[in-house]
Amino acid sequence: MKKFFKKILTLALGVTTVAGCGSAVNSGSVGEILAPAEYMKMLQSDSNAYLLDVRRADEYAAGHLPSAALLDVTDSIAFARGVELLDKEKTIYIYCRSGRRSRKAANILTEKGFKVRDMQGGYNAWKEVFGK
Repeated sequence: MKKFFKKILTLALGVTTVAGCGSAVNSGSVGEILAPAEYMKMLQSDSNAYLLDVRRADEYAAGHLPSAALLDVTDSIAFARGVELLDKEKTIYIYCRSGRRSRKAANILTEKGFKVRDMQGGYNAWKEVFGK
């Protein structure tokens, strides 16, 4: 009988954990993550947009998307100051090298009320698709 209750308790905890993770993923999703071709198509047709590169300055200097502004998400003070200057009426298109830092930036920006679109795979994926 003890083993039976232990199995039930373990199963209940497992279901609670999975359900909790599932809802966290759904409620935590921020912004749209778009494949590079779709990202560029939407960006080019959006006259009310900011294009932000959220990598470090040395990465930006080595190559970036045309007309992208640099706003390094790893420099929390400079990033916060830069975000304060952005217009919440504009859609923000962000990217980093591979997607991790842009997800962090997307979280910050959406919490502040911005509409965000993120490029899946970042600058690396963009170079693969567009060969630049």
